[in-house]
Amino acid sequence: MNTREIVEETIASTGSGKSADVCAQAILCHLIQDVMPFQGIELRSFDELAIMMRQADSAHIYAEGGIFYFSAFYKHTDRYPIGRNYFIQTAKLFEVPQLKSKFEVNGIKLPIISAHDFGLLIEEHNFKKRIKAFRERQSKETKLFKGLFEGRTESTNVEKAMFLNTTGCLVCGNDEYQMVSSTLSAQKGFMLGFNLCSKHIDIAKDENSLIEYLAKAYDQPSPIKVMPLGAEEHFYEVKNWLPEALGCELLKASNNTLTLIRPSGLKGIFRLDDLCDYAYMIIDSKGKEVARIDSANHHDVDYGPDHLHPNLRKNKKAVESSFTTGSPLIDTKKIIGLIEQYEN
Repeated sequence: MNTREIVEETIASTGSGKSADVCAQAILCHLIQDVMPFQGIELRSFDELAIMMRQADSAHIYAEGGIFYFSAFYKHTDRYPIGRNYFIQTAKLFEVPQLKSKFEVNGIKLPIISAHDFGLLIEEHNFKKRIKAFRERQSKETKLFKGLFEGRTESTNVEKAMFLNTTGCLVCGNDEYQMVSSTLSAQKGFMLGFNLCSKHIDIAKDENSLIEYLAKAYDQPSPIKVMPLGAEEHFYEVKNWLPEALGCELLKASNNTLTLIRPSGLKGIFRLDDLCDYAYMIIDSKGKEVARIDSANHHDVDYGPDHLHPNLRKNKKAVESSFTTGSPLIDTKKIIGLIEQYEN
Protein backbone atom coordinates (compact mmCIF):
# COMPACT_ATOMS: atom_id res chain seq x y z
CA MET A 1 0.00 0.00 0.00
CA ASN A 2 1.49 3.34 -1.06
CA THR A 3 1.11 6.74 0.61
CA ARG A 4 -1.83 7.86 -1.51
CA GLU A 5 -3.71 4.65 -0.78
CA ILE A 6 -3.05 5.10 2.95
CA VAL A 7 -4.49 8.63 2.73
CA GLU A 8 -7.53 7.42 0.78
CA GLU A 9 -8.22 4.57 3.24
CA THR A 10 -7.89 6.85 6.26
CA ILE A 11 -10.14 9.53 4.82
CA ALA A 12 -12.74 6.90 3.93
CA SER A 13 -12.80 5.54 7.48
CA THR A 14 -12.32 8.73 9.54
CA GLY A 15 -13.12 11.74 7.36
CA SER A 16 -10.14 13.46 8.99
CA GLY A 17 -7.34 15.17 7.10
CA LYS A 18 -5.11 15.27 10.17
CA SER A 19 -5.53 11.54 10.75
CA ALA A 20 -4.69 10.88 7.11
CA ASP A 21 -1.55 13.01 7.39
CA VAL A 22 -0.42 11.21 10.57
CA CYS A 23 -0.85 7.83 8.88
CA ALA A 24 0.95 9.03 5.76
CA GLN A 25 3.95 10.10 7.83
CA ALA A 26 4.51 6.46 8.87
CA ILE A 27 5.52 5.76 5.26
CA LEU A 28 6.83 9.17 4.23
CA CYS A 29 9.38 9.34 7.07
CA HIS A 30 11.34 6.60 5.28
CA LEU A 31 11.27 8.59 2.01
CA ILE A 32 12.71 11.91 3.23
CA GLN A 33 15.42 13.17 0.87
CA ASP A 34 18.18 15.51 2.00
CA VAL A 35 17.64 17.82 -0.99
CA MET A 36 13.83 18.10 -0.85
CA PRO A 37 12.31 20.78 1.43
CA PHE A 38 8.83 19.18 1.41
CA GLN A 39 7.04 16.01 0.27
CA GLY A 40 4.33 15.98 -2.39
CA ILE A 41 1.44 13.51 -2.47
CA GLU A 42 -0.83 13.73 -5.50
CA LEU A 43 -4.45 12.78 -4.84
CA ARG A 44 -7.02 11.55 -7.33
CA SER A 45 -10.20 13.02 -5.88
CA PHE A 46 -11.55 16.53 -5.41
CA ASP A 47 -13.52 15.39 -2.36
CA GLU A 48 -10.46 13.86 -0.69
CA LEU A 49 -8.40 17.00 -1.26
CA ALA A 50 -11.23 19.12 0.15
CA ILE A 51 -11.12 17.05 3.35
CA MET A 52 -7.35 17.47 3.55
CA MET A 53 -7.70 21.23 2.98
CA ARG A 54 -10.12 21.77 5.87
CA GLN A 55 -7.52 20.79 8.48
CA ALA A 56 -4.39 21.89 6.62
CA ASP A 57 -2.02 24.60 7.81
CA SER A 58 -2.39 26.20 4.39
CA ALA A 59 -4.86 25.62 1.55
CA HIS A 60 -3.80 27.47 -1.59
CA ILE A 61 -3.06 27.43 -5.32
CA TYR A 62 0.54 27.47 -6.47
CA ALA A 63 1.66 27.76 -10.10
CA GLU A 64 4.98 26.69 -11.57
CA GLY A 65 6.04 25.78 -15.12
CA GLY A 66 2.51 26.16 -16.47
CA ILE A 67 1.09 23.74 -13.89
CA PHE A 68 -1.44 24.83 -11.26
CA TYR A 69 -1.33 22.93 -7.96
CA PHE A 70 -4.41 22.98 -5.73
CA SER A 71 -2.77 22.19 -2.41
CA ALA A 72 -3.37 21.25 1.22
CA PHE A 73 -0.10 21.87 3.04
CA TYR A 74 0.72 20.41 6.48
CA LYS A 75 3.73 22.11 8.07
CA HIS A 76 6.75 20.47 9.67
CA THR A 77 6.76 19.87 13.43
CA ASP A 78 9.33 19.22 16.14
CA ARG A 79 9.01 15.50 15.34
CA TYR A 80 8.78 15.68 11.53
CA PRO A 81 11.29 17.91 9.71
CA ILE A 82 9.49 18.84 6.49
CA GLY A 83 5.95 19.61 5.35
CA ARG A 84 3.61 17.41 3.32
CA ASN A 85 1.79 18.88 0.32
CA TYR A 86 -1.37 17.03 -0.79
CA PHE A 87 -2.52 18.24 -4.18
CA ILE A 88 -4.30 17.83 -7.47
CA GLN A 89 -2.92 19.56 -10.56
CA THR A 90 -4.00 20.89 -13.91
CA ALA A 91 -2.23 22.45 -16.87
CA LYS A 92 -5.50 23.69 -18.37
CA LEU A 93 -5.91 27.38 -17.61
CA PHE A 94 -9.70 27.33 -18.07
CA GLU A 95 -10.02 24.67 -15.33
CA VAL A 96 -8.39 26.87 -12.69
CA PRO A 97 -11.35 29.23 -12.04
CA GLN A 98 -13.76 26.29 -12.28
CA LEU A 99 -11.92 24.29 -9.63
CA LYS A 100 -11.34 27.37 -7.48
CA SER A 101 -15.06 28.13 -7.55
CA LYS A 102 -15.91 24.52 -6.70
CA PHE A 103 -13.72 24.64 -3.59
CA GLU A 104 -15.16 28.01 -2.56
CA VAL A 105 -18.72 26.65 -2.83
CA ASN A 106 -17.57 24.07 -0.28
CA GLY A 107 -16.37 26.83 2.04
CA ILE A 108 -12.68 26.65 1.14
CA LYS A 109 -11.00 29.87 0.02
CA LEU A 110 -7.85 29.35 -2.03
CA PRO A 111 -5.41 32.25 -2.38
CA ILE A 112 -2.89 32.04 -5.20
CA ILE A 113 0.57 32.24 -3.63
CA SER A 114 3.92 33.13 -5.19
CA ALA A 115 7.12 31.10 -5.19
CA HIS A 116 8.47 33.48 -2.54
CA ASP A 117 5.43 32.93 -0.30
CA PHE A 118 5.67 29.17 -0.76
CA GLY A 119 9.34 29.26 0.23
CA LEU A 120 8.39 31.11 3.42
CA LEU A 121 5.58 28.63 4.11
CA ILE A 122 7.85 25.58 3.94
CA GLU A 123 10.67 27.46 5.73
CA GLU A 124 13.06 26.45 3.00
CA HIS A 125 16.01 28.34 4.46
CA ASN A 126 16.72 25.78 7.20
CA PHE A 127 15.15 22.52 6.01
CA LYS A 128 18.52 20.76 5.63
CA LYS A 129 19.38 21.54 9.25
CA ARG A 130 16.00 20.14 10.36
CA ILE A 131 16.49 16.95 8.36
CA LYS A 132 19.97 16.43 9.79
CA ALA A 133 18.66 16.83 13.36
CA PHE A 134 15.78 14.46 12.55
CA ARG A 135 18.13 11.76 11.25
CA GLU A 136 20.40 12.05 14.29
CA ARG A 137 17.45 11.74 16.67
CA GLN A 138 15.96 8.85 14.70
CA SER A 139 19.27 7.01 14.83
CA LYS A 140 19.37 7.26 18.63
CA GLU A 141 15.70 6.49 19.22
CA THR A 142 15.53 3.52 16.85
CA LYS A 143 18.84 1.93 17.85
CA LEU A 144 17.14 -0.81 19.89
CA PHE A 145 14.71 -1.73 17.13
CA LYS A 146 17.44 -1.62 14.50
CA GLY A 147 19.50 -4.11 16.50
CA LEU A 148 16.50 -6.42 16.82
CA PHE A 149 15.78 -6.21 13.10
CA GLU A 150 19.39 -6.94 12.16
CA GLY A 151 19.38 -9.95 14.47
CA ARG A 152 16.08 -11.20 13.05
CA THR A 153 17.34 -10.94 9.47
CA GLU A 154 20.27 -13.19 10.41
CA SER A 155 18.17 -15.72 12.34
CA THR A 156 14.76 -15.77 10.63
CA ASN A 157 12.99 -15.10 7.33
CA VAL A 158 12.38 -11.44 8.26
CA GLU A 159 13.48 -9.15 5.41
CA LYS A 160 11.69 -5.84 6.01
CA ALA A 161 10.67 -3.77 9.00
CA MET A 162 8.94 -0.55 10.00
CA PHE A 163 9.29 1.30 13.30
CA LEU A 164 6.69 3.94 14.21
CA ASN A 165 8.91 6.18 16.30
CA THR A 166 7.47 8.40 19.04
CA THR A 167 8.92 10.12 22.12
CA GLY A 168 6.51 8.20 24.38
CA CYS A 169 3.70 5.67 24.17
CA LEU A 170 2.33 5.74 20.62
CA VAL A 171 -1.25 5.83 21.92
CA CYS A 172 -1.16 8.18 24.94
CA GLY A 173 2.33 9.74 24.98
CA ASN A 174 3.29 8.34 28.41
CA ASP A 175 7.04 8.82 28.99
CA GLU A 176 7.33 5.37 30.60
CA TYR A 177 7.14 2.90 27.75
CA GLN A 178 8.58 -0.26 26.24
CA MET A 179 9.34 -1.14 22.66
CA VAL A 180 6.98 -3.80 21.29
CA SER A 181 7.30 -5.64 18.00
CA SER A 182 5.32 -8.07 15.90
CA THR A 183 6.56 -10.37 13.14
CA LEU A 184 4.37 -11.38 10.22
CA SER A 185 5.59 -14.25 8.13
CA ALA A 186 4.73 -15.89 4.85
CA GLN A 187 7.64 -16.71 2.54
CA LYS A 188 9.20 -13.41 3.59
CA GLY A 189 8.83 -11.92 7.05
CA PHE A 190 7.93 -8.35 8.00
CA MET A 191 8.50 -6.80 11.42
CA LEU A 192 6.57 -3.86 12.88
CA GLY A 193 7.63 -2.04 16.04
CA PHE A 194 6.51 0.89 18.17
CA ASN A 195 6.44 2.13 21.77
CA LEU A 196 3.64 1.40 24.26
CA CYS A 197 3.14 2.06 27.96
CA SER A 198 2.28 -0.83 30.29
CA LYS A 199 -1.43 0.03 30.22
CA HIS A 200 -1.67 -0.15 26.44
CA ILE A 201 0.54 -3.24 26.27
CA ASP A 202 -2.05 -5.00 28.43
CA ILE A 203 -4.85 -3.80 26.13
CA ALA A 204 -2.90 -4.86 23.03
CA LYS A 205 -2.56 -8.40 24.39
CA ASP A 206 -6.32 -8.88 23.94
CA GLU A 207 -6.03 -8.36 20.18
CA ASN A 208 -4.97 -11.03 17.70
CA SER A 209 -2.00 -8.93 16.54
CA LEU A 210 -0.27 -5.63 17.20
CA ILE A 211 -1.27 -4.42 13.74
CA GLU A 212 -4.95 -5.00 14.50
CA TYR A 213 -4.56 -3.31 17.89
CA LEU A 214 -2.92 -0.28 16.30
CA ALA A 215 -5.66 -0.01 13.67
CA LYS A 216 -8.35 -0.12 16.37
CA ALA A 217 -6.52 2.42 18.56
CA TYR A 218 -6.46 4.90 15.66
CA ASP A 219 -9.92 3.99 14.37
CA GLN A 220 -8.47 2.67 11.11
CA PRO A 221 -9.33 -0.41 9.04
CA SER A 222 -6.82 -3.18 9.72
CA PRO A 223 -4.80 -4.13 6.60
CA ILE A 224 -4.79 -7.76 7.77
CA LYS A 225 -6.84 -10.18 9.83
CA VAL A 226 -4.84 -12.59 11.97
CA MET A 227 -6.23 -15.90 13.19
CA PRO A 228 -4.34 -17.04 16.30
CA LEU A 229 -2.60 -20.40 15.87
CA GLY A 230 -2.98 -22.50 19.01
CA ALA A 231 -0.14 -24.61 20.40
CA GLU A 232 -1.64 -27.83 19.02
CA GLU A 233 -2.20 -26.37 15.55
CA HIS A 234 1.28 -24.84 15.54
CA PHE A 235 2.83 -28.17 16.51
CA TYR A 236 0.94 -29.92 13.71
CA GLU A 237 2.09 -27.36 11.12
CA VAL A 238 5.72 -27.61 12.25
CA LYS A 239 5.62 -31.43 12.28
CA ASN A 240 4.40 -31.53 8.68
CA TRP A 241 6.83 -28.91 7.40
CA LEU A 242 10.08 -28.96 9.38
CA PRO A 243 11.53 -32.42 8.53
CA GLU A 244 11.69 -31.63 4.81
CA ALA A 245 12.89 -28.06 5.43
CA LEU A 246 15.81 -29.35 7.51
CA GLY A 247 16.51 -32.45 5.40
CA CYS A 248 15.65 -34.69 8.36
CA GLU A 249 13.70 -37.81 9.20
CA LEU A 250 11.01 -37.56 11.88
CA LEU A 251 11.83 -39.96 14.72
CA LYS A 252 9.23 -38.97 17.30
CA ALA A 253 6.39 -36.52 17.87
CA SER A 254 4.74 -36.38 21.31
CA ASN A 255 4.05 -34.00 24.20
CA ASN A 256 4.62 -30.94 21.98
CA THR A 257 8.14 -32.21 21.22
CA LEU A 258 9.61 -33.24 17.86
CA THR A 259 12.75 -35.33 17.46
CA LEU A 260 14.38 -35.21 14.02
CA ILE A 261 17.57 -36.81 12.71
CA ARG A 262 19.84 -35.82 9.84
CA PRO A 263 21.63 -38.37 7.61
CA SER A 264 24.81 -37.42 9.50
CA GLY A 265 23.29 -38.67 12.76
CA LEU A 266 22.89 -35.17 14.18
CA LYS A 267 19.55 -34.75 15.94
CA GLY A 268 17.30 -31.79 16.54
CA ILE A 269 14.83 -31.81 19.42
CA PHE A 270 12.14 -29.12 19.35
CA ARG A 271 9.96 -28.49 22.40
CA LEU A 272 7.08 -26.26 21.34
CA ASP A 273 4.84 -25.70 24.36
CA ASP A 274 4.19 -22.07 23.41
CA LEU A 275 5.76 -19.24 21.40
CA CYS A 276 7.01 -17.92 24.75
CA ASP A 277 7.93 -21.37 26.13
CA TYR A 278 10.12 -23.36 23.76
CA ALA A 279 13.54 -24.88 23.20
CA TYR A 280 15.53 -26.08 20.18
CA MET A 281 18.29 -28.56 21.05
CA ILE A 282 21.05 -29.80 18.74
CA ILE A 283 22.40 -33.25 19.69
CA ASP A 284 25.55 -34.72 18.11
CA SER A 285 25.86 -38.31 16.88
CA LYS A 286 27.23 -39.36 20.28
CA GLY A 287 24.11 -38.13 22.06
CA LYS A 288 25.71 -35.00 23.53
CA GLU A 289 23.85 -31.67 23.46
CA VAL A 290 26.09 -29.23 21.59
CA ALA A 291 23.85 -26.15 21.22
CA ARG A 292 20.50 -24.94 22.49
CA ILE A 293 18.08 -22.11 21.90
CA ASP A 294 15.42 -21.52 24.54
CA SER A 295 13.05 -18.96 25.99
CA ALA A 296 13.81 -19.31 29.71
CA ASN A 297 14.18 -15.88 31.28
CA HIS A 298 17.33 -16.53 33.30
CA HIS A 299 20.12 -14.86 31.32
CA ASP A 300 21.12 -11.23 30.87
CA VAL A 301 21.10 -10.77 27.10
CA ASP A 302 20.49 -7.61 25.08
CA TYR A 303 17.44 -9.01 23.29
CA GLY A 304 15.81 -11.57 25.54
CA PRO A 305 14.60 -13.70 27.02
CA ASP A 306 15.14 -15.85 23.91
CA HIS A 307 18.80 -16.86 23.87
CA LEU A 308 21.37 -19.21 22.34
CA HIS A 309 23.95 -21.42 24.04
CA PRO A 310 26.25 -21.55 20.99
CA ASN A 311 28.77 -24.17 22.15
CA LEU A 312 27.85 -26.36 25.11
CA ARG A 313 30.94 -28.50 24.52
CA LYS A 314 33.30 -25.67 25.42
CA ASN A 315 31.32 -23.31 27.63
CA LYS A 316 27.94 -24.10 29.16
CA LYS A 317 27.59 -20.58 30.57
CA ALA A 318 28.18 -18.65 27.34
CA VAL A 319 24.94 -17.16 26.00
CA GLU A 320 23.90 -14.63 23.38
CA SER A 321 20.65 -13.28 21.98
CA SER A 322 19.12 -15.78 19.56
CA PHE A 323 16.66 -13.37 17.87
CA THR A 324 14.26 -16.29 17.47
CA THR A 325 10.46 -16.20 17.72
CA GLY A 326 9.47 -19.59 19.09
CA SER A 327 8.25 -20.86 15.73
CA PRO A 328 10.58 -23.05 13.63
CA LEU A 329 8.47 -21.97 10.66
CA ILE A 330 10.12 -18.55 11.01
CA ASP A 331 13.38 -19.48 12.76
CA THR A 332 14.54 -21.96 10.10
CA LYS A 333 17.59 -19.93 9.08
CA LYS A 334 19.06 -20.01 12.59
CA ILE A 335 18.31 -23.71 13.04
CA ILE A 336 19.92 -24.67 9.73
CA GLY A 337 22.95 -22.54 10.60
CA LEU A 338 23.48 -24.45 13.86
CA ILE A 339 23.02 -27.83 12.16
CA GLU A 340 25.54 -27.01 9.44
CA GLN A 341 27.98 -25.62 12.01
CA TYR A 342 28.07 -28.87 13.96
CA GLU A 343 28.06 -31.12 10.92
CA ASN A 344 31.12 -29.35 9.58
